[in-house]
Amino acid sequence: MSAHVFKFDESWDIPGASVGDVYDVLARGELLPEWWKGVYLEAQRLTPGEAPEVGARLRAKVRGFLPFTLNFIIEATKLDPPREVAVRTCGDLDGAWRATLTQREDGVHVALLFEVKIDRPGMRFLAPVLWPVFALNHYWTTPRGEKD
Repeated sequence: MSAHVFKFDESWDIPGASVGDVYDVLARGELLPEWWKGVYLEAQRLTPGEAPEVGARLRAKVRGFLPFTLNFIIEATKLDPPREVAVRTCGDLDGAWRATLTQREDGVHVALLFEVKIDRPGMRFLAPVLWPVFALNHYWTTPRGEKD
């Protein structure tokens, strides 16, 4: 695996949530700034309409604790309501992520597989040396989505 490719296989537990509500936010990515406050700064739908659909695209702007933002396009590649959402990303982050949702008695369990490469030229060059810092930046963002 290249030094500028990052793979995260993680899970979240969202207490008190319903699988339908979590699915709706993930499938309608324009809702991410409301849920993942402070991480998703913008998520603007580029595809006409409001309903989630495979092929729908949006432009996202995100940040972590590091002093930069990342801009990329998110395109839905699989929607299996209310169990699974998969997307492809291109831009500063090029790759894919998939969320598999399971309703539990106390909330929703989300299994996430996130694999992207950093395609921003300066960051791609620094990734072999700074990958631990970039990984920490990712892990800083995780609890912000899990708790909201």
